[in-house]
Amino acid sequence: MIKKQYTPIIALLLGACTATTSAPQPSPQPVRTPAVYCAPVKENPKLGEIVRYYSRISALTLPDAANEYNAVSRNFSKNPNNIERIKLAMLLSLPNTAFHNTAAALDLLETWPDQPADSSSELRDLARLFGALLVQQRQAEETVSDLGKSLANEKMHSKSLQGKIDAIKAFEINQTHRDQP
Repeated sequence: MIKKQYTPIIALLLGACTATTSAPQPSPQPVRTPAVYCAPVKENPKLGEIVRYYSRISALTLPDAANEYNAVSRNFSKNPNNIERIKLAMLLSLPNTAFHNTAAALDLLETWPDQPADSSSELRDLARLFGALLVQQRQAEETVSDLGKSLANEKMHSKSLQGKIDAIKAFEINQTHRDQP
């Protein structure tokens, strides 16, 4: 039931929602604003390559991902450019792989060279964004690990309590049978 104090407010709201059948109003003249020139945004082909690369590696099977990791790791050790650095960090961040290492991926992204030949602010920004995501992933992994430890402790405590309950039951049964002739 609606309280009486809200009735006028509801009536106003419903009245605002109804359609009116008045004569059409002439459309207002568009407001002229001064023209502003915006330079066309050039897509950085390196960023597009990296995004497509992540889409590709995230769909790889475990053996294919391991092969890709080995290839990128070799490429990075031969030619440590920023694109290979980001690719290697992406591979290291893949979950459920034998080479998964969030700390190493973060280290790659945080030790960004100061003046590399292929440096671009977009790549550095992407590395910062990816690094922030990896920090969150690492925190989530630590939380899951802590919760797993807590669960194991609770299971051990539960098992201990169940043993005590079983001992008390056995004692009561022995006491009951002892009193019977």
